[in-house]
Amino acid sequence: MRFRLTLRPQTSRQKLTLNYNYPFSSRVYAHIHESDADYSAFLHQHGYQLQNSAKTFKHFTFSKFDIPHKARPIEKGEDFILLSDQPIYITVSFFIDKAAEDFIVGFFKNQRISIYNKKYQADFVIESVESLAIPLADATTKRYRATSPMVIAEKRADGNDDYLPPTDPKFARYFAINLLDKYESVYGKGIQMDNTSLEKLINFKLVDTDKMRSKLIAIKQGRDDETRIRGYENFVFELNAPPQIVEVGFYGGFGKFTSSAGMGFCDIL
Repeated sequence: MRFRLTLRPQTSRQKLTLNYNYPFSSRVYAHIHESDADYSAFLHQHGYQLQNSAKTFKHFTFSKFDIPHKARPIEKGEDFILLSDQPIYITVSFFIDKAAEDFIVGFFKNQRISIYNKKYQADFVIESVESLAIPLADATTKRYRATSPMVIAEKRADGNDDYLPPTDPKFARYFAINLLDKYESVYGKGIQMDNTSLEKLINFKLVDTDKMRSKLIAIKQGRDDETRIRGYENFVFELNAPPQIVEVGFYGGFGKFTSSAGMGFCDIL
């Protein structure tokens, strides 16, 4: 399910860090913990674990901030957004049951949220929470735009990731592997096939790269284990796959680092 949040800055001319992805995700989990400690512990300690694997998924992502009115444009070299006193917006997306809708609305609405790192802090009140109805089951094949960076990676022999652009011939394969892992973390491991068959079951087709750009995101900023990840956004792709598999990726995010950095958030075209 998806929810559009309206955030009202508590004062004008606050500085919101440009690298707000990880701080925002951290504050969301803090609010979940305040509302439901058992659910929070499940997400942090276990998540949805893939059978016979150490991989876990939290099935959560979010859009970039929609900031219609800045106090002024971002100037060269600045690493913050100077906010006005006007509302800003963000859409959060969870792969959860319809029955959890009231719970999500309840722990967000009228809450105060602070988004900060070591240099900047911006404080907001969540004025409204709007549940978004998005049809997915009416067609197997749909087109999507990656409106936040999507991170697809190939693991190297040294254990590090090679971040792949959507134009890479291996991108579709690793996209499909990641999405199937997410599906099986929810419904159980039951689909055995080679990579060729998997790419037919979960068929990714790149459609438009005219506005595509890469973006480097830091997560766990300022810590010894700070990580920089690279994703690609503003490309259009076609996905043909069983609706139940697509739903897991659409609501929980496609690719890696969805819950920790809001990666893989896509809109249906």
